[in-house]
Amino acid sequence: MQTVLAIVLGLTFGAAEIALLIYGVRRLGAGRLTVWPFIVQFLCPLAGLLLCAFLARERLALSAVVMVAVLLAGAVWEVLRLRRGKEKGRDSIGN
Repeated sequence: MQTVLAIVLGLTFGAAEIALLIYGVRRLGAGRLTVWPFIVQFLCPLAGLLLCAFLARERLALSAVVMVAVLLAGAVWEVLRLRRGKEKGRDSIGN
């Protein structure tokens, strides 16, 4: 049960982190800088790993690995999405 909990925590906080990072970078690219997404996305892994340390201490490394995997997958997905958008004539921020 702890393994499933660690995976779910890693997926949740990893997805939140990449979503906030993409949101912040899009806002920055559009010239509307907001600082809160960058601050919150910085705290996401800390919150996720602290929660995992309290709930599933033995699976802390698994949760961290899942978080990193989600971040990498999200970054690759975003790069591919932007590359396809440029081929279709959209600008670099996906509008």
